[in-house]
Amino acid sequence: MKPEEEVRQKYICRLVDSYGYSLDQMDQERQVNNSQRGRGASRADIVIWRNKKDREENNDALIVVECKAESVTIRKEDYFQGMNYASWAHADFFVTTNLKETRIFKVVKGKIPDKLDEIVDIPNASKANNQKEIEKLLKQTKAFTRDEFSKLLFKCHNIIRNNDKLSPEAAFDEISKILFIKIRYERSNSDSQIFSAERFTALKKSREEYNKEMNIKDEKPFYQHLFDLTKQEFVHDHLFDDNAKIEIRENSFEQIVKELEIYNLSTTSDDVKGIAFERFLGKTFRGELGQFFTPRTIVDFMVSVLDPQEGELVCDPCCGSGGFLIKAFEYVREKIEKDIEQQKENIKAQFYGDDYDNMSDKQKQEVEAEVAQTFSYLNEELNINNEKGRLRSLSFDCIYGTDANPRMARTAKMNMIMHGDGQWWCTSS
Repeated sequence: MKPEEEVRQKYICRLVDSYGYSLDQMDQERQVNNSQRGRGASRADIVIWRNKKDREENNDALIVVECKAESVTIRKEDYFQGMNYASWAHADFFVTTNLKETRIFKVVKGKIPDKLDEIVDIPNASKANNQKEIEKLLKQTKAFTRDEFSKLLFKCHNIIRNNDKLSPEAAFDEISKILFIKIRYERSNSDSQIFSAERFTALKKSREEYNKEMNIKDEKPFYQHLFDLTKQEFVHDHLFDDNAKIEIRENSFEQIVKELEIYNLSTTSDDVKGIAFERFLGKTFRGELGQFFTPRTIVDFMVSVLDPQEGELVCDPCCGSGGFLIKAFEYVREKIEKDIEQQKENIKAQFYGDDYDNMSDKQKQEVEAEVAQTFSYLNEELNINNEKGRLRSLSFDCIYGTDANPRMARTAKMNMIMHGDGQWWCTSS
């Protein structure tokens, strides 16, 4: 199975299991009308209708999904190409996914957009025929989500302050623990099940029943057990001390989980998590630890002046929250991605020239297979799990940070993970 096909089938499972859509109201490789080209050659990976009847009568679609291989970074050009497909299908929602990152946009009807409005989510099947619910989702833009998520983190901070009387820095540590418990749980569930207060209660009850049946005396509270699993998951990132535990009461833990349950952190875009987390960081440590935060505009300017290149070592000896490291990584990663895209364009120009149109079907298939194999090789350069890949080398071999404050060194690692930008070395000196 090709990588793109594997992503498509997994996302169809998500549409069925998490959103409640049935297979008879969706289609794959659906031809969409393309009046601008005068022919209908374009095909959308997945098309979803409001109901089975709309599909059968070829009425306007609700959602169009474009899938990319998991190792492929989705580029701006891909968004506009897929948005055109969604426009031709008269859909309301357009989705791009490579499973690691899923981004959702509202479709501007009647024109080719010059910008894309990113929104929070697609409707589930129960809301697919409810126009008020659809319009409500279409108004929930990404900028709104960042602000909402930031405010929610501060609300969680206040819960700990009021219930457990911890300092701002200590309260931040506890919220971070819960965020990573949630990330671990939602990553490990293939159906992208949200870690909610209801789910926590169900898991806790199941464990208690099992312990009772097996006559096991469990002296550790269940939420501490979840944190132990999280420490094991992130052991190589050194986010938490081996003997660390959650320092708030269980009712505070449940209240925070309840507040955060509207987000699935395994599918929420990295820029939402990362920027919201940065805002929370900055305000939490503004007082005593304010020296650890350089304004983003200054960071952007200094990295552009430095102009780091692929293969060069970047070290921040006073990394604070990791802002310079994150920007340096993004800066070089973009250079690598542009180079890969240019190589692909060169290959297409080489293989799909005038001679291609005169080839037999068999010859065309052979050429397409060779191009696909070469593209697959290039995509592996962007796969963080490929030990010989260019992105892996950038992430593991080129970005280093250290900070005298152990809490800030840990925080920098958390910030990097929230931004989705690799496994870098950050230590406390």
